[in-house]
Amino acid sequence: MAQGMMANLSTPAFLVDAAGTLVFFNASAARILGVSYEEAGAMSQADWASRFSPEIEGEALKPEQLPLSIALAEGRPAYRAMKILGPDGEPQSIEVSAFPIVGRRGQTGAMAIFWALRD
Repeated sequence: MAQGMMANLSTPAFLVDAAGTLVFFNASAARILGVSYEEAGAMSQADWASRFSPEIEGEALKPEQLPLSIALAEGRPAYRAMKILGPDGEPQSIEVSAFPIVGRRGQTGAMAIFWALRD
């Protein structure tokens, strides 16, 4: 259900399950990340937290510092501005808002929406 909704969003979005495994990101996210979900596939939290090289002012962010990790671990919304490596290999400024979700059958996880900023 969430994947269907996310696929139709024009806002880039990431979805993780209760274990932190990336289970989907939409085409809008793929344009910023430079890879489609079909190409990337499911990823562990450690993989997605490092794959796109998130950083603030040249300092690499630890996985637990990412908004999606905070939303999942603490069960609360989180926000952060950061840079990731863009499809061209250059740092790209983004802002991320993440929030915990609970599915109809009680499954938990978290969703992040993000957008690119113009430097």
